[in-house]
Amino acid sequence: MGISLSDCLKQQRQEALGPVNKWYCSQYFGYEVTDPEILIAYYIKHGGAQAFRREHIIESRPENQSAARQC
Repeated sequence: MGISLSDCLKQQRQEALGPVNKWYCSQYFGYEVTDPEILIAYYIKHGGAQAFRREHIIESRPENQSAARQC
């Protein structure tokens, strides 16, 4: 059984606010971005949320268990 939706959302938020997304977002805007709302908006608009879904949610479906990750 996978982890809860709440845990998946926490993981996605951590990824959106994490150093990799922060670096890409800051490169995009040309200054260090620290505002969580901007980081999350950038993450969503630039494919981070879609990639998270692909990597963590779709792969965890029973028919895809061989490639499953946490969510």
